Amino acid sequence: MNSIKPVLIIDDDEDDCLLIEDRLRDIFGDDCSFVVCYEKSEAIQYLKERTFYLCILDYRLAGYEGIEVLEAVSKAELATPIIMLTGQDDSVVAENAIKQGAQDFVMKSAIDDDVFEKSVQYAVTRKALEFARTLGKKTEAENVAKDKFIAHLSHELRTPLTSILGYTSLLLDNAKASDFHQELGIISNNGKHLLNLLNDVLDLSKIAANKFELKEERVNLEQTLIELNSLVSMNAIEKGLNLRFVCETTLPKDLIIDDVRFRQVLLNLLSNAIKFTDTGEVIATFAYREGPEAALKIAVKDTGIGMSPEQVKTIFSPFTQLEDVANRKAGGAGLGLSISSEIVKHMGGHFQVVSALDKGSEFTLTLPCKGLERDQKLVQFNLEQDASIVKKQPAPALHGKVLVVDDVLEIRQLAGYFIKETGVEVEYASNGQEAIEKVSQAASQGSPFQIVFMDLHMPIMTGSEASDKLKADYQELNIVAMTAAINKGMEHELLAAGFDKLIAKPLNKKLLWRLLSELLMRAEKPQSSESTLTVVHIVEDDADNAMIMQMMLEQLSCNVLISNNAQSAIDTARSNSNIQHHILDLGLPDLAGEAFLAAFFAQPVSGAVSILSGNQPDPSLSQSFPITKQLVKPINKDELASLLS
Repeated sequence: MNSIKPVLIIDDDEDDCLLIEDRLRDIFGDDCSFVVCYEKSEAIQYLKERTFYLCILDYRLAGYEGIEVLEAVSKAELATPIIMLTGQDDSVVAENAIKQGAQDFVMKSAIDDDVFEKSVQYAVTRKALEFARTLGKKTEAENVAKDKFIAHLSHELRTPLTSILGYTSLLLDNAKASDFHQELGIISNNGKHLLNLLNDVLDLSKIAANKFELKEERVNLEQTLIELNSLVSMNAIEKGLNLRFVCETTLPKDLIIDDVRFRQVLLNLLSNAIKFTDTGEVIATFAYREGPEAALKIAVKDTGIGMSPEQVKTIFSPFTQLEDVANRKAGGAGLGLSISSEIVKHMGGHFQVVSALDKGSEFTLTLPCKGLERDQKLVQFNLEQDASIVKKQPAPALHGKVLVVDDVLEIRQLAGYFIKETGVEVEYASNGQEAIEKVSQAASQGSPFQIVFMDLHMPIMTGSEASDKLKADYQELNIVAMTAAINKGMEHELLAAGFDKLIAKPLNKKLLWRLLSELLMRAEKPQSSESTLTVVHIVEDDADNAMIMQMMLEQLSCNVLISNNAQSAIDTARSNSNIQHHILDLGLPDLAGEAFLAAFFAQPVSGAVSILSGNQPDPSLSQSFPITKQLVKPINKDELASLLS
């Protein structure tokens, strides 16, 4: 059955109104309903407050002209297509009517002709398209405003969370606060819960705005799964649950995947399974399917409360779990599975769910394995290792001078605490102008800063403005942008604007240490003996691998420089003539393989050069470039000692 088409007729001639109604019934059938009026105020009110399928407006009415009605109604907001009728052919009037928002201008004498029917059909179609475009522009403007609001909200929430989580972490590491470890743990856990919730909302916003992106890299699958086991095992133990990680097949040693998002999905599945299971067990199984369509299959099965078929249909929709979660007395905003589902779609994978009330659930995730070598080694993982293997990372021993610039005192102090743990000297500034003065003063005194950590949003002078001025006078100064509002493309924009690195708030201590290690020269020995040390330049985008190599090399009495991308590697090699050995990873994110080597050797570099790869040595590379040795990951201390000798 067709829907009724409401038509507004604005005409003060009753006979003309009946004629128009009959003609429109000929065109649309009996699906029309008619509203007739002739008072100007009433006509304007109808058009402003209601939407009609069509409006027929007479040009000349008692006491006013139809043009006045059009002028009184906003063209941009008018959703009703209007055809103006007139008894006289006047091109000037017709042009004015169209300009004011009418779709067409038709002679009354042509009502019975085909031209009227075509005019009606075209008017309805054109207005629908026009209104859709207007609505689209309005929606686009609303999306821009929403993005700005979310970026601001992110900044405003992350700033206090930086202090809450950071200072709680400091107190938890302080033996003097041991009497309050339980209370501090509660604060820390709730702060992390708030941060996770904020991240979920931001992820959902990015997905809705089509701004969600993946950053794929080579990931050690075994280490990732061991760390995930360690993260969730304590929650399972506290509930008396048996948590098992089981490998049903051999698995690839490495994956090309977004490590952060991969962990996010698995952590969500495992956390949900533990949260909704009171007795029994949670089992995570892993299997690898070889062949042209190689895939990793992960299943998380629990003996928990399960779900009805109706609930299963809705669990991947955002917020739909709120009521159920409230009834179950378990926290959560119902966003995790919705976001996980979208992440998996972006990865090219898919979810399957099997569940029964009071019997448990099984979530199966299948992900394509992209970019793996044909001779990729498959190994049997041991995932039942003790959580203690994931050791607390000590602060690296660094030397140098750093300026922290932020208008929030607590964040300045927190960043300073983290940096001071490495042995680096720290000074502070509360805005961009003060930062410029501090950098200038330090340079004039012969004690320059090596790094400036710069907040972007500050009074008096913003971080971006200060960075521009500093880079103009101090090209060698490393400036790291600190920001709470991170969205798609921001890293590229900030690097293009002259920043050397980017770090997100709340500040992560380990990430901060890694940044410092990349930008400063590690010096456990006194500066006076540095000249006797072998200077080694490590080029490795995986911060953990770089840190391990750095520790081994320092045990071999080496001074270590680290670059985490191709451009940084090239810049470091050309600006440090005292480097005696370069160790280059060929799987860098910005420039890899032979292309990276060609760029690296485009100008002469001092020192010997070895390359590091997950593949077997390629003799052609040694023929094309002055390479001392080709190393295969993983590399150990003895191999490094042999290389340097």
